Amino acid sequence: MAVQDDARVAAKRAAVIKAREVALQAKADAVRAKSRAKAEAIRHKAEEKATRTLAKGEAHAARIEGIAPAEVERKIRLDVHGRPKPLMRGWIHAIATPLSLAAGIVLICLAHGAPLKWACAVFMTCSLILFGNSAAYHLGDWSPRVTDVLRRIDHVNIFLLIAGTYTPVSFALAPHMRNAIIAGIWSCTLVALIIHVIWISAPRWLYTVVYIVFGVSGVAFMYFFWVSPAAGPAVVVLLASGGACYILGAIVY
Repeated sequence: MAVQDDARVAAKRAAVIKAREVALQAKADAVRAKSRAKAEAIRHKAEEKATRTLAKGEAHAARIEGIAPAEVERKIRLDVHGRPKPLMRGWIHAIATPLSLAAGIVLICLAHGAPLKWACAVFMTCSLILFGNSAAYHLGDWSPRVTDVLRRIDHVNIFLLIAGTYTPVSFALAPHMRNAIIAGIWSCTLVALIIHVIWISAPRWLYTVVYIVFGVSGVAFMYFFWVSPAAGPAVVVLLASGGACYILGAIVY
């Protein structure tokens, strides 16, 4: 009797172990099937992505093959001499354009009297033309003709900015001194504009000389700014610093 009981217990134990083994095997098979399905889905998506990438590359290559040489030159942003444009300069001037507008409006609001407000408006306009045109010239993809026009404007803008700077500053002097500065500096600016528009291929050293002359043109009036109640030493220091920056920029150019 005891032997039969032991046999039944052993049989039950073997059945339980067998059932557990079957359950574990089924679970393992389910995990394998799930992994295979997931791997298949990943492979399918990868194949689709690879196919799209190849198609996109082929389309891009076809577009490149169809671009004319002139269009290629525009895409890499070359100037009229075939030199790459300095894009960083364009971005700096693009940021400076709205800042110049905001600062100019504040300056006009703070100015006393209609004549000085108009003088400040001239300075603001010259600043906007310089920074706005420079940003468009250096960042845009233009045709050779438009590039040449923007380049001419870019070269003359520095003279406009110098003249525009002296226009409101000269109001710190007596009327006859102010009129002399405005007439002289704008006459020189007109000459510089004519030179740059007509002789666009002038040598760089000539531009440098003209820049330096403009940068030091206010030295003759420094004494009058120094003794002026509306200016004083602070204005002289600022004007001298501005002239030094113009000269340094000309040397770097």
